[in-house]
Amino acid sequence: MANFCTRNLCRFVLFGMMAPLMPAQTQTAALQAPASGFSTSKPQAAQDAGAGRAQLNDWLDSLAVRFTAERAKVVAAIQTREEAETRQEFVKKTLRALIGPLPERTALNAKTLGETQADGYRIRKVMFESQPSFPVTALLYVPDGAKFSTRRPAILMTPGHYPTGKAADARMAALFASNGFVVLSYDPIGQGERLQYPDPAHRDESLATAPTGEHGEASLQPMLMGDTFAKYVVWDAMRGVDYLAGLPEVDPHRIGAFGCSGGGTITALTSALDSRIAAIGVACYITSFDALLPSLGPQDAEQSSPRVLSSGLDFPDLVEAAAPRPFAVISTYDDMFPFAGARASVTEARRFYGLFDPTSVGTPGARVSQEPKKMSTEPAWNVDTTNAISPMARLQFITGPGHHGALAPIFDKILSFFLRNLEPGADADHPVFPPSLNLATAGPRSGIEGIASEAFQDTATGQIASSDRKAETVFTLNRKRAAEILSAARASLNPAQLADAVRAETGAVATASESAVLSPATGGPCTLHHGVSVALPCDLAVPKTPGRHPAILFLVPESIHAGDLMAEGSHARFAALAEAGSVVLALTPRPSPPGTEGMKSPILGPFYLLSLRADLVGRTLLGLRIDDVIAAVNSLAARPDVDPGRITAVASGHMGLVLLHAAVLDSRLGHVTIDHVLESYRSLLDATLPIGAPEDVVPGVLLHYDIPNLVRALGRRLEERDALTGQDDLSQTSTPIDSLRKVKE
Repeated sequence: MANFCTRNLCRFVLFGMMAPLMPAQTQTAALQAPASGFSTSKPQAAQDAGAGRAQLNDWLDSLAVRFTAERAKVVAAIQTREEAETRQEFVKKTLRALIGPLPERTALNAKTLGETQADGYRIRKVMFESQPSFPVTALLYVPDGAKFSTRRPAILMTPGHYPTGKAADARMAALFASNGFVVLSYDPIGQGERLQYPDPAHRDESLATAPTGEHGEASLQPMLMGDTFAKYVVWDAMRGVDYLAGLPEVDPHRIGAFGCSGGGTITALTSALDSRIAAIGVACYITSFDALLPSLGPQDAEQSSPRVLSSGLDFPDLVEAAAPRPFAVISTYDDMFPFAGARASVTEARRFYGLFDPTSVGTPGARVSQEPKKMSTEPAWNVDTTNAISPMARLQFITGPGHHGALAPIFDKILSFFLRNLEPGADADHPVFPPSLNLATAGPRSGIEGIASEAFQDTATGQIASSDRKAETVFTLNRKRAAEILSAARASLNPAQLADAVRAETGAVATASESAVLSPATGGPCTLHHGVSVALPCDLAVPKTPGRHPAILFLVPESIHAGDLMAEGSHARFAALAEAGSVVLALTPRPSPPGTEGMKSPILGPFYLLSLRADLVGRTLLGLRIDDVIAAVNSLAARPDVDPGRITAVASGHMGLVLLHAAVLDSRLGHVTIDHVLESYRSLLDATLPIGAPEDVVPGVLLHYDIPNLVRALGRRLEERDALTGQDDLSQTSTPIDSLRKVKE
């Protein structure tokens, strides 16, 4: 997987360099036209490598701030329990709509695959099906019967984003079992024994690189149909509750849930939607979007479902939806999920919980103050308030020193919280800590002293994919769902309906009446200004002859001065277009230039996290780029040296798809020429491993239109070559040196 280029995709810029894609008469004129006035010097803007991305991030975050502020006003106005319950119903209904409909409850087909005796508990290998033929590999930790003879409280434990999945939580699960809890610790999708994209050449390694890459990749296809990856992981967790509730050792009314990091995400989402979970502990996840976005930024697929913010939700809603059930927000002072955001969310949630449980608000009185200078070294409870909070209060804020996932200093308090709320009469202040389960020395592969590693593996090969060839995956389940909900013969849309659908689904808002300014406007490197704060790098070629000329908009994925092979190919193509005697504008739509920071996996490309940031506020990367194209057309149409009736456009790959959408919205683009563009979103559903697709994905698009609808709408205005299927490499981040050499030769 070191090189993701396949077929002809990585040569599309160079193909255009040899035969620029434009109307045939323009190509002929290019051979006879005089040299145009454009500069080859490198603009200063191209040297500022991160400016465009930072600018776009800030603008998207400003939208997020507006949404969170509006939401905060709504919650602040809640004064009664009845109003709070109405808000809870809104949150739950909105969450269900955002993540997509949950599957039907079917037989678990649970089975036990072996058992290992440990000190005071047994580790049972178990497997159940959350959906038909979709196995969940898990471990059940059962306290020894001699010590605990009655039905026990239970914990559903979801691990963080460890590649080893359930094995990484072995010591914490064993600590719960040592304190009398039955624990179901399972592998989330894409982790442990449930890789969705296993590397055939390397056992336990993923073609998507890491769990977050697995999740991001698995999220793309459900998103096309308005679903999310979150619904799959939430459903797994709910079926875990089903499994526990059916065990003879478990009291179904005393099932709690605990998870850290990515496991905290799943725990929070599941607990908000499943009232059977009687006590909740969410570690190293709860913060606020106001704190998260400007610092860490958006993260995993299940943590960033589209339109969460624009729908009026934020982190504290996940806590408040559970009221009055006991909820522990567990945070570390130096967590990458900002502690300040966690504290702000708990402060809000405490007032909300107080409408159900006055003890969660606390009472004024003596308490140990947590001085700021001690916040890096000492654990503390409820540092969000100066009130004295009873240990029996339903909302607890358990905090301690360390970075992300550093739970060892506060795990006694976590155990105490669950003992107090799920095991009345237990000595909650003195949980059991066997020496062999020391968390301070634990790591994701450390296991449990005296227990062989085989005890933590369910399947013979270590992976469901290789042990059960008939097992479903998110890909196969999603494809079956597509067959159910997507009509094979989509109803045709008239031009107005299609334009409305494009705007609604992509979030594109630009119109022909808005102003856009090219600076300078005389030729050479330039900047296109539009909107409140959009400044895009561009290059302008202006013919030396007077009068009005045809204009060509050339979309490029990065500045033609970037200095790499892709930019070199774009620069040569720009020069060839300029030789035709037209006004030529080479534009890099947002964000510019491309980057690779924070990539979850190479196959997700350099814009994945940015696309998540846009999705959160109801926008899309594709829609933002459509706006840039319409602004560019506005700038060209307003020029005195351009004939506004003869504006054409050229683009390849992802930019070609942008141009295809923009041309449907803007009839001033009299002719568009594209190559190496995805032929249909539907074809992506049949791709076992989409590569470079996030730039193209629009949440819910297949419920409304597909790319062939755009092609038909443009008719003779469109010239298309070498369309790609979802199985092709859609990335446009590299150009093989050999291809460049062949063109030059």
